[in-house]
Amino acid sequence: MRLTKKEIELLGRQYAEGLYWHRLESPAELPSLVARKDWQQAGKYERRAIISDIARKAEEELLKAGHSRGLVQKLVSNYILGL
Repeated sequence: MRLTKKEIELLGRQYAEGLYWHRLESPAELPSLVARKDWQQAGKYERRAIISDIARKAEEELLKAGHSRGLVQKLVSNYILGL
């Protein structure tokens, strides 16, 4: 499964909004991601890498919006590979 940079940006913003409004726990819960056939067929490692990319983008968006670094990292750190 491959996502374009624009798709990652869009999903990252959607995840950031979901975190802000307390509607989402994980990027894997994004309706627009779950509905994709290629997501459903993706392997575990592939999904983990995509979730990490989406969480990184959400982290960037939330920090840009002025949210505290500590809170943002607490919310997304479980989903970012390498942290």
